[in-house]
Amino acid sequence: MLSNSVATFSLYSDLYARFRPAYPEALYQWLLPQCSEYERAWDCATGNGQTAVRLGDSFARVDATDISSAQLGQAEAHNQVYYRECPAEVTPFDDASFDLITVSQALHWFHFPSFWPEVGRVLKPGGVFAAWGYHLCRVSPEVDRAAAILTSIIEPFWSSRCQILWDGYSTAGCPLPALETPELAIECDWTLEQYLGFLNTLSASKLCKQTLGEHVLDDASGRIARAWGDGGQARRVGMPLSLLVARRPLS
Repeated sequence: MLSNSVATFSLYSDLYARFRPAYPEALYQWLLPQCSEYERAWDCATGNGQTAVRLGDSFARVDATDISSAQLGQAEAHNQVYYRECPAEVTPFDDASFDLITVSQALHWFHFPSFWPEVGRVLKPGGVFAAWGYHLCRVSPEVDRAAAILTSIIEPFWSSRCQILWDGYSTAGCPLPALETPELAIECDWTLEQYLGFLNTLSASKLCKQTLGEHVLDDASGRIARAWGDGGQARRVGMPLSLLVARRPLS
């Protein structure tokens, strides 16, 4: 993983664990049957561990790695999940160890010339690689217009690497044969606090506040609050997923 992302994802790691959305169960219901065995999975850049914990319900063992000790400190415990501070590109795992490798909302941060060979080394023949992420967030026309003010403020602080996600991973250079994937989206019912909490966990938001001050987004957040109305009222939030799923050939 690129070195400057370590500090980025260590910022506000407690908020990341609280406010990041859960991935839809439909994703796992489609993905898991693509695997032929369920002995061992690797959740790479596990963050708060939500994907690793879900995989732990299906796999005998899940190795979950991240470069941020702060993120790992917030990760949820599970009997089948083993957390380790470790970069994505250089791991201690044996060759052909994993039936499934997953990357949630982090693939665009990796150093691909090192990462893809590592995937090819540790993934079993016939094993599955799956990455997914989101960047669009829709609530209502009124809330979306107010949120556009906040996103315009943080726009200069997005890493150029995010374009890989915004392009749907078409430029990620995965060397494995891709599988056809379904159209999936995160859908959640959030209060205003949850929605604003999520916006504050965006990497660009964190770097913006670190650079310009903690209160730089307060006015924009106030506009969102007024558009939202009753802050305790839950609203449906939708985020389409980009998926990259591939399988290592048997030979």
